[in-house]
Amino acid sequence: MTADATTPPPCPVTGRPMRPWLSVSRDWRRPGHPGGWQLWWSEAGHYGQVYPRPDAAAIGGFYDLPAYYTHENMGSAARQGMLGRLMVALAWRLDRGCPPDAAYWRDVLPRGPALELGCGNGDRLTDIAPFVTECVGVEPDVKARKKAQEKGLTVLEGTAEILPEAVSARRFDAILFMHVLEHCADPALALAQAAGLLSDDGVMVIEVPNNAALGLRQAGAYWRWLDVPRHLNFFTGESLRAFVTQAGLRVLRVDHDGYTRQFLPDWIADEAVIEAVLAGRRAEEARNQRHVWRALRLLLRTALAPASQKYDSVRLVCRKA
Repeated sequence: MTADATTPPPCPVTGRPMRPWLSVSRDWRRPGHPGGWQLWWSEAGHYGQVYPRPDAAAIGGFYDLPAYYTHENMGSAARQGMLGRLMVALAWRLDRGCPPDAAYWRDVLPRGPALELGCGNGDRLTDIAPFVTECVGVEPDVKARKKAQEKGLTVLEGTAEILPEAVSARRFDAILFMHVLEHCADPALALAQAAGLLSDDGVMVIEVPNNAALGLRQAGAYWRWLDVPRHLNFFTGESLRAFVTQAGLRVLRVDHDGYTRQFLPDWIADEAVIEAVLAGRRAEEARNQRHVWRALRLLLRTALAPASQKYDSVRLVCRKA
């Protein structure tokens, strides 16, 4: 796959041709690997995607990393100066987001069997276990699945598009897609398959990066949540709603999350590294201080912005239509 594809793909929301959006020269997590990806965007559909689409073998290779958040608990070693601490304090005061914490899951989830598609290392299954009667996970990544199974969780090999038989024969009162749909080779199929597993009174919770965020508009290809090529699909609240509607679901509520973390030292450090790698420099040559000032500019731009532009993630809670 190359980054110079010129044939516009049709937007799955509108059916009309998309336009070239961003070119990503290399995988910042694997800078020594060959690559280059073209991202396309539909203004009318509020949706973007990597095109041409990589095959299954290539997608699996994108996760062959020495460290990834689903493989282990990763803490930031980045340090924070006085300006950074001040930004975080101000962002925290301006943050009205809805984090998926224990109180949230207690409020949203029905008391029944729950399925998480793309459950990673199982941390979220552990979080929701007190509020449901049973937890089942599906995860394609071997390392992440092993971590989850070591915690005593029921986690099966598969994807949202290719479900394990033990799951496809059942119905669930809660189904979770938490930062998973952006990774799917066919997000429309993934949602349609999941909708078929949902009980009549069940709920589906779907969270994705919010590509309407001003943080992306400012950072472009080095936005931390872009993470090409692991992310293949780029949603906004509008396009995510369109996809779930096509899958036969209706939206019960819309939540946003992820404001303060855009000003944390690990976020700023990662964006500095991404910019350096994409420019062909070594990660050690990242210019952190410049990104601290860029974060301050973002704080000023987003302080009073609407939720659809302020937060880095958007979450829908849905039921069958």
